[in-house]
Amino acid sequence: MVDLVILLILAIALLAGYYRGVVYSAISLGLSILSFGLALLLCTSLSGAFQKRQNLYEMMLYYFEGYEYINETSVELVHVSASQVTEKELAVVVKNANMPIPFGQAVTKNVRNRVYEARGIYSLGDYFNQTIVDTVLNILSLLLLFLIFRLLLGFVLRLVDFGADGLPHLKRFDVLISCGIGLLHGIFLVFVLFMVVPILLVVVPRLSVFLENSLLGEFLYKGNLLLRMVPTV
Repeated sequence: MVDLVILLILAIALLAGYYRGVVYSAISLGLSILSFGLALLLCTSLSGAFQKRQNLYEMMLYYFEGYEYINETSVELVHVSASQVTEKELAVVVKNANMPIPFGQAVTKNVRNRVYEARGIYSLGDYFNQTIVDTVLNILSLLLLFLIFRLLLGFVLRLVDFGADGLPHLKRFDVLISCGIGLLHGIFLVFVLFMVVPILLVVVPRLSVFLENSLLGEFLYKGNLLLRMVPTV
């Protein structure tokens, strides 16, 4: 089922490239990449604004419970200071937790760098909680900003295309190249879409079954380089 949805999205993107032509498709792909880059630069500022909404932030800390991941190794470690956890112990805890990407790497990085000590947060359990919530907020902020930038830039592109002269079209190989660019654009957008998967897996872990039964879905999730760009604090 997941594979069919992905293939449908890619087919639509390929057809969009076919109808829009090489120049429009290439600019559209470039605008999507630019939108993601801008969103990546600004997502921590937006998520920081959400963090200042105390009620919302505390609700998320309660809802995205991180303690349970530590319980897979040892209940006692929840209240141990992160500074007292050795590299080996941390590696075992993260491995046993089997957290969705990129939360495992994010926790490891934050514990090693003691990033929350300035906030008065020291226990390993609180590091797990804070890292999950901050990373979730960064992902959501990034996706929201990407959508806003992409819509604005896409609107400008349409205005230019519908202008007096419009965008030029190649005379040779237009169909083949435009379809290829459209397909690449579709792949990029699906990678962006799959950035919500880790959040869904934290909320409903059983959804991992759908990924395990999907060849394309598992690749787009585990091989998603965009997820590894998300800030962790």
